[in-house]
Amino acid sequence: MDIGWKVVSAGAGIVSGFLANKVADGIWKVSVGRARPKEDDYTEPLRDALVFSVVSAIVAAVMNQLVMRSASKWYGLDKVADSAKSVADEVAQAHD
Repeated sequence: MDIGWKVVSAGAGIVSGFLANKVADGIWKVSVGRARPKEDDYTEPLRDALVFSVVSAIVAAVMNQLVMRSASKWYGLDKVADSAKSVADEVAQAHD
């Protein structure tokens, strides 16, 4: 793996984390009508903290996939994957 992709993927990870936080906060505010539970406020109901954790984890996973896939296309890794797939297809056809 080259250093360029490492830098791009690290930046994409930071961007996806930032976007995921904003999206999760927005979803929580729209659906519940108040700000997200604070991490260090132990007076919040445990249910709210757990539900927000699940929602934010799902949003983070989806956002990470979307951003990383976009970054790989921008960087040109999709062309590498396409050529590897075509080589695998040729090998499979040769064995048939």
